[in-house]
Amino acid sequence: MKKYLLIAGLICTVIIPPAGAVTKCVELNSSTTCTSNYTAYYNKTDWAATCNTNGVSIPISGIGICSSTQGTQYQTAAELDRSSTLDENINCWCKMTSPAVSRWVYVSTPTYADGCFKLCAYYCANTIRIQSSTSFRSALFSNLSD
Repeated sequence: MKKYLLIAGLICTVIIPPAGAVTKCVELNSSTTCTSNYTAYYNKTDWAATCNTNGVSIPISGIGICSSTQGTQYQTAAELDRSSTLDENINCWCKMTSPAVSRWVYVSTPTYADGCFKLCAYYCANTIRIQSSTSFRSALFSNLSD
């Protein structure tokens, strides 16, 4: 009996694929159209939008943070710095967190830190919905990970 259980266990191990073999299929690119109630993200860190591609509606969400790392429009970064001096964290960066994780994408530099903290997620949600912001969407939807 033990011999049959051992054989059944080995067969199940070979037949059932590991969880790492699961692939997400999300077709997002620079020409994807997105909508967002961007005004809802004033004074928030999280933001969201709904993107449509090939007739499929895909909800996405992300975060916007203010960093001391300076950037140029739609530049990407893997990591960001934060300063202990509040007034140095005036650079707004956006990151998609679902359905996949993007790199940080630079959006804007408000003139003062309090403005950045109030407006960063608003900027992220607003920029993704503007149809002419293809460079932003391209940067956000490239090099995705789980």
